[in-house]
Amino acid sequence: MGTISKILLLKTACDTSYHIIEFIFRPWYILMMVDEIPTAFHLPSLSIAAGLLVASTTLMQQASALSLTIRNDVPGNSSSPILYGLMYEDINRCGDSALYGQMLRNWNFQANDTGGEPDLAFWNVIEEGTKASIKLDSDIGLNDANTNSLRLDVNELGSGRAGFLNKGWWGIRVQEGESYKASFFAKSDGYSGPLNVTLEKAGGGVLASAQIDGLSKDFQKFEVTLSPKDVKETSIDNVFAISVNSDEAVGNPIWFQVFSLFGETYKDRENGLRKDIAETLAALKPKFFRFPGGNNLEGQFIDTRWKWNETIGTLEERRGRMGDWQYWNTNGQGLLDYMYMTDDMDMEPILDLYAGYSLQGDSVPEHELGPFVQDALDELEYLLGDASTPFGKLRAEHGRKEPFKIDMIEIGNEDWFSDTYDYRYKAYYDAITEKYPDKTIISTAAQESRPWDLIDDHYYMTTEEMISNFDYYDNYARSGNGSGIFVGEFATNTAGCCGTSPANLQAALADGVFITGLERNSDFVKMIAYAPSMKRLDQEQWDPDMIHFDTEKIVVAPFYYIFQMYSTHHSDTILQVDAEEGGFDPLYWVAGSNKDLNEIYVKVINLDPAPQPVNFSLKGLKVLNYGNATFVTGNLADENTLDSPNTVVPKKNTFHIRHQNQFGYTFEPYSATVLTMKIDS
Repeated sequence: MGTISKILLLKTACDTSYHIIEFIFRPWYILMMVDEIPTAFHLPSLSIAAGLLVASTTLMQQASALSLTIRNDVPGNSSSPILYGLMYEDINRCGDSALYGQMLRNWNFQANDTGGEPDLAFWNVIEEGTKASIKLDSDIGLNDANTNSLRLDVNELGSGRAGFLNKGWWGIRVQEGESYKASFFAKSDGYSGPLNVTLEKAGGGVLASAQIDGLSKDFQKFEVTLSPKDVKETSIDNVFAISVNSDEAVGNPIWFQVFSLFGETYKDRENGLRKDIAETLAALKPKFFRFPGGNNLEGQFIDTRWKWNETIGTLEERRGRMGDWQYWNTNGQGLLDYMYMTDDMDMEPILDLYAGYSLQGDSVPEHELGPFVQDALDELEYLLGDASTPFGKLRAEHGRKEPFKIDMIEIGNEDWFSDTYDYRYKAYYDAITEKYPDKTIISTAAQESRPWDLIDDHYYMTTEEMISNFDYYDNYARSGNGSGIFVGEFATNTAGCCGTSPANLQAALADGVFITGLERNSDFVKMIAYAPSMKRLDQEQWDPDMIHFDTEKIVVAPFYYIFQMYSTHHSDTILQVDAEEGGFDPLYWVAGSNKDLNEIYVKVINLDPAPQPVNFSLKGLKVLNYGNATFVTGNLADENTLDSPNTVVPKKNTFHIRHQNQFGYTFEPYSATVLTMKIDS
């Protein structure tokens, strides 16, 4: 039975006795053993103190406190400079309606929400003292990508208005001080009068309005800015509307296509990211970004794979597809948008290329691979080629003259599911390395046809399994076919794989143990990414996830904070740690140094329901007489929710160091902690 399982069985019995012991002994015990001493600390009376000393000594003997020596007197291992990053695919409704900031739903009528025949779902007619109708018109299209239009017919206009509204993605969020940019295409053969564009409360009441004029017989793009006044609190019971109140509209149909509505976006990008979600990702300080999958790259079938050339250009040029997670993907967030995201968050892009295999088990036959390989080369030229190349020129026409910098290319996704990866990998590898010999090539399965630079390992495991893999890479061969490991996806599934487990502290601590082991081996394990990274609440297809959101709010899981603590305290060198009076379990640790910041980091996971004292010694370095601790702690079942978003959040304290190279620290029960010390130079 693993540690966590034992803990769960013993927890009820232990908690009561532990809290009694802690109440009696902890202040004196801390004073004796640990340097976390408050500025004002009142000693017990002499007689009480004598009794406490005897009891405390017995407790200390029973505890046999762990002693760790952090070695800066021997060479450490270099740590990957891009260790912590993001894996992204559109799952759990985290693309459209979420990371992608488009606020309107079914905005171009290419298909319905489940990939079927187009419809006008999420659009309603407005008839206020009028008679009007809306319908989907497949005879009047904007272009080859958008062949259906919303047709408004005003049959009778009294003193009111006629038009239509969009409900957004489970509402439209309106916030104090935020303006909203709207655009759409429209035409009419007989009406040239004004259109009123509004943000409104769903139950009535205009929040912001604008007017456009100049309709003609040809589609034109219209753009307005809507700036609500007197908004004091955030609301989501809002709609976007377009209406007319002119008699000239009666009997003259008006056609509409390709709508958009955006609030503030991250870094003010046009067609950009929902700002609060992007900021939550950026706060992790991710060093890389793997996209566009995951499974959503592959398609359920070869023809429904993610096609890069259908995601580029203006919104009106893009074609959506049926995603792999049971809902339509608009491709409003496309290849260039992903690359701009890497620029804006200062992340290394890891471009994942479709490699001829789709999820239902179909593989492109070897003799038919040529066009698929060429398509991958075209995608790379679009991103890497200068403006003199055909696809580099196309990128420049789309607004990005300078080529991007991409050092890492992944061929496929989870190709251990197939038995055709050898010939497929070989074809892609040969073509890519011939034209781009300096690129890092990532394989998604072991194969014998060609070498790789990194191999992408994925881990979705139970609590016990994840903890048991703490030392998996300790003795992993550092030579051979591959030069390193990319843990491209991992997550603890406490209820078993896959996708139906809580994102609680128990899962977070098991994940913390696992990444502690990965960081210990980060000379060889080059990159780490949790998956899936996000979910829309009540629309999830996979649990657990790190970031949870709805139309209004965001809440993060406990592991988000552990990942953030580890990522933002980056070591360039992993230091040797010698242990006395104990080993791993219930504590798991890694220590490192950051030469640029002149800091030492000690990262520790405590899986025990009791606090764990540790005596530290430093060899080959001295530190200042205080350090800072950041930690999360709680009960194993604790989760963060919209109603209780701060159940598990980081806490901070300062600990004192009596000597420049010796100190003690007591790690909280069920906790993840990062100790930071400044080197005394």
